[in-house]
Amino acid sequence: MGKMPFLSHFKQEVPFIEFTEEYDGIEYDAVRQANVDRDGALAWCARTRRRPTSVYTAGHRIKAGYTTSGKWRPSKWVPGKTDKRAGK
Repeated sequence: MGKMPFLSHFKQEVPFIEFTEEYDGIEYDAVRQANVDRDGALAWCARTRRRPTSVYTAGHRIKAGYTTSGKWRPSKWVPGKTDKRAGK
């Protein structure tokens, strides 16, 4: 097997699409790295990523049983934890 990545065998040229209609005067500002409108104010929309919030997942027990390969697994306690999730 060669050193060429596997997915490079399936690459295709994408046709160029020119957008002629204006989208509410909102443009990307490279200096601020955010979308701004014509007045220079930051433009927020539903498509932006939400700020992560802290979420606590309570501890629980995973029940015992057979795995798909036929092995027996005893029950197991998973401790609770706090993690960061977007939009919860």
